Amino acid sequence: MRLNVLTGGLATVWQIVCSPQPIFNVFLQNELGASSSTLGALIALIQLSGLFQLASIFIYGYAPRKKPFFVGIHLVHRLLTLSIAASAFMAAAHGDRAWGIRAIMIALPISWIFMNASAAGWWSWVADIFPENIRGTFFLKRSAILNVINVIWFFLASMTLDLFDGPGRFWVYVVIFSIGGLTGLADIILNIFIPEPEALEKKRFSPIDALEPLKNSNFIRFSLAVGIAIFSINLIAPFQAPYVVNPDTVGAPNTWLGIMFVISQLTWVLSAPFWGIVMDKWGRKPVVVMGCFFVISWIGYLFLTHRSFTYLLPLISIGTGLLAPAFWEGINQMMLSLSPNRNRIAFVAWYMTIVGIVSAGGSLVGGFLLDALSRVSVPVGNLRFSNFHVVQLLAIGMVIFSALILSRVREGRERPMGFVIGRLANPGILKTYAYLDDIATASDPSRAEQALRSIESETGDLALEEILARLEDPYPEIREEAVRALGRIGSPLAVEALTERVGDRSSSLRIAAVRALGKIRDKRPVPVLIKALQETDSEEMLEACVQALGDIGGSEAEKAVLDFYHQTKSDRLRAAAADAAGRLGLFEAARDIFPRLLSGRSLSIRRQYAIAFGNLLGRPGEFYRYVSGSEAGMADRVGKVFKRLEAKARRIKDRAPKDRIKQNLALVLSARENFESGREIQALEDLVRYADSSLLAIFGEQKEEELQNLAFRASPHLGAFVWLLQQTKAYLATARGTSGHPDVYRLLTLLILYFLGAP
Repeated sequence: MRLNVLTGGLATVWQIVCSPQPIFNVFLQNELGASSSTLGALIALIQLSGLFQLASIFIYGYAPRKKPFFVGIHLVHRLLTLSIAASAFMAAAHGDRAWGIRAIMIALPISWIFMNASAAGWWSWVADIFPENIRGTFFLKRSAILNVINVIWFFLASMTLDLFDGPGRFWVYVVIFSIGGLTGLADIILNIFIPEPEALEKKRFSPIDALEPLKNSNFIRFSLAVGIAIFSINLIAPFQAPYVVNPDTVGAPNTWLGIMFVISQLTWVLSAPFWGIVMDKWGRKPVVVMGCFFVISWIGYLFLTHRSFTYLLPLISIGTGLLAPAFWEGINQMMLSLSPNRNRIAFVAWYMTIVGIVSAGGSLVGGFLLDALSRVSVPVGNLRFSNFHVVQLLAIGMVIFSALILSRVREGRERPMGFVIGRLANPGILKTYAYLDDIATASDPSRAEQALRSIESETGDLALEEILARLEDPYPEIREEAVRALGRIGSPLAVEALTERVGDRSSSLRIAAVRALGKIRDKRPVPVLIKALQETDSEEMLEACVQALGDIGGSEAEKAVLDFYHQTKSDRLRAAAADAAGRLGLFEAARDIFPRLLSGRSLSIRRQYAIAFGNLLGRPGEFYRYVSGSEAGMADRVGKVFKRLEAKARRIKDRAPKDRIKQNLALVLSARENFESGREIQALEDLVRYADSSLLAIFGEQKEEELQNLAFRASPHLGAFVWLLQQTKAYLATARGTSGHPDVYRLLTLLILYFLGAP
């Protein structure tokens, strides 16, 4: 792996100057004087040479090994690129620059023919070395390292070019292109020392195997979509650098090409490892589709002038660096994922061939359009809309169109696009990414425990495999933190592992696993939870099981919760079961919850029954906030509900009698004043009268039983509220002047207020 990174670094030095990249493009067009059409034609010829990928299917099919042919043919490929240095030498020696253009136009397409005839072997070779579950992570980390080299080399080269002017600059080009050519040769020579795994089984090659990829419509759709995307990118990408430094357009110094490159590649370095992990965890396709949108940053070119380039070019570079690695690295990884091991050479070759043919015309069409539209010049405010901007907009639109095609490709193991976008849009994903190494490899238990504790909500899904591995950690604290983290993540993929812990009576993680399953809310473990509920004697385990069943729901869980509620003799467990029944919306338990709320032995028990009834009145768990926390915090939250109820009372329709409006508003204000002053019973009576008035306005005069039926038909929450109101009035009738407890009045007031003041 280290040697692979080293050879990649040498190849990067070669590629950045000896292939159609900014420095080469500027040299050919601005220094040697080639036209846009000539540059476009050269890139088109290079891409059309992808046809020779098909030859590699037969060459590697009959060859016993991949490495010898790859090394030999690639050496010829790299030697031919030294023609660029020869052209620069000819120009520096005051030779014929047109000769240099011709030499490049002949040598480079031939060079790429040799490259394409052997490249598929390298891809198949490295795919055999690196397993798929780590391939994305490795290659994107490798990409980050190579882009550090990119940054240093490109910036030094472009800065050096700016230090010289006139004929002296050509000698700088000679040195730069010579260094590039020699490092390219060194890259291929060092590949000799990378091992080539022996095939697990020897298979005879049949020429019919060469056609297998053409029968795979999904693979063909992917290859065509990538080809269209690269065609669209090449409409304008080769001409951006010449446009930026051309004195007649933007007129930025050559150094700015280096600055752009440094910014984009440093951003690439930071983002590439992240995209690699996302690929391995959630699939290549979502990453590739998102990567297509790096072209959105090109909109900045529409507003680029000699005054604005100093701040727009960095912004364009950052946008490119963030998303471009997802596309450029992702398409190769996705191609390998879609290529079966048995006939990978054929798939790789056809992929490169199709992509090369489809994309070949991009630069050619782009150069032709730029030349054909050279007279376009439309003033728009302080800007001038030219041929470059027309082609730029066309390219952006076509790349986005190709993203739609890519989204229809089936990779087989990818998560849905909505899932991935939702996770990546959550800023918490960066926190999970930051702690990923500690979760996976930390040898210090305290660091691993802290990392697990920091995992929050759905974004922790990125670390799911690493967290599952920690369930077998030697330290019990780490195992428990891993279980809690799985509960917070809420991924169905963790259900099986957690259910195994619940079923294992010897496991120390049973209670934590039950609670985690309740948070995940998957119905699969319900039978195991019911069995645990029936077999255990531990109150803590029983409470965890009944609460988890209340969270999960379903008819099986509802029956188990109600049975447990009626059978248990523990106040604590009955309160827990009541809370679970309330969250399940089981009004059957309400008739028993209310009297237990009134007769609870402690404030905590009464609050738990109040929470259980609150679950019947609104969203499960929402009422909890009004009976928990500090006194100041609860007072603040209750005050906000009173304000909402007061606003509702003021917004009553005009057709209501004015005296009723005033009366209802007065009751709300009085209830708030009494509640805040500690006169709970008066506050409760005010809210009961307000509720009666509101129900009268809705349903008219009704008997109690009829009113309940009407309310339940309208809404289960409203039905539960009407029943609560009737029971409260009965309690007030018997408790006033006796031993009614202030806590009970307060809790009943909060329940009625909670329903009436709901948003």
